[in-house]
Amino acid sequence: MQYYGRPVLCTEYMSRGSRSTFQAILPIAKKYNVAAYNWGLVDGKSQTKYPWDSWERPYTGEPPLWFHDIFRKDGSPYKKEETDLIKQLTGR
Repeated sequence: MQYYGRPVLCTEYMSRGSRSTFQAILPIAKKYNVAAYNWGLVDGKSQTKYPWDSWERPYTGEPPLWFHDIFRKDGSPYKKEETDLIKQLTGR
């Protein structure tokens, strides 16, 4: 909370299917010095490439649009423009 000078951590923001994307959210988070935690990183264990409806609608293959994850199992980015943006915003 900026008013109180306390750190702010956003833990729920990524949902590509709802247009809540790295491109939409991270520049705002950086502007206001808000840390943003992403639940998924690499496709695999947590299965966060699948959207919320996967609880009710089983997916037999890769969803057309990944929900959270950033990298494929081989380490390549799901969307290179996203990893490029993350590198740019973090100074890497």
